[in-house]
Amino acid sequence: MSESSIVVEKRAERGKAHARRMRRSGRLPGVIYGEVEQPETVQLDEHQFDLFLKKGHSLVTLKLNGKEQRAVVREVQRHPVTGKVLHVDFMVVRKGHKINMVVPVRLEGTPKGIKEGGRLYELTTDLNINVLPKDIPDEIVINIEYLGLGETIRVKDVELEGVEFLDDPDEVICRIETPKVAEEEEAEEAEMEGEEESAEPEVITARDKEGEEGSSGE
Repeated sequence: MSESSIVVEKRAERGKAHARRMRRSGRLPGVIYGEVEQPETVQLDEHQFDLFLKKGHSLVTLKLNGKEQRAVVREVQRHPVTGKVLHVDFMVVRKGHKINMVVPVRLEGTPKGIKEGGRLYELTTDLNINVLPKDIPDEIVINIEYLGLGETIRVKDVELEGVEFLDDPDEVICRIETPKVAEEEEAEEAEMEGEEESAEPEVITARDKEGEEGSSGE
């Protein structure tokens, strides 16, 4: 687990106009949420936060008025077109208290199944975990060198000390298939979805029923 620190300052003003002025000056609006305390509105340096994101760290030490608090990023709001960060929410973590986190998955190694003519299909890029702050991983690294043709790695196959996985144990993280098999499976799934849609019964509401009865009585 790696950790960075960010200096934050109290933010007295609120509103969209104030937030726009802050962003123009290279500052980001943010909120710190605690377990008991009221949420605290803050501002922070945009460049410093960008560097924190690029490092991929999970934990951050927030420095506010000489006081330090360990926290995780709860939510990052971005501009829908430019992707630029607009707002950030932090959640304070407490020593000895587990928290839920979403952690990225990184597949490591070249599967032997690829050398046998297969193709790697990565179906899950992050996992939900419950963990103590001291055990938060920056990423979950899975060695896939041993993976052969037709073999799959599921959530239940991954073990990490101190980490409880919250996703469905049978959820597929990755698999090795020949291109032909994968295409056939995708075609079958699409066909089944089409049959389910065509088989959906017509739903008659009470209003429809009344209308039919009224028509027959005319």
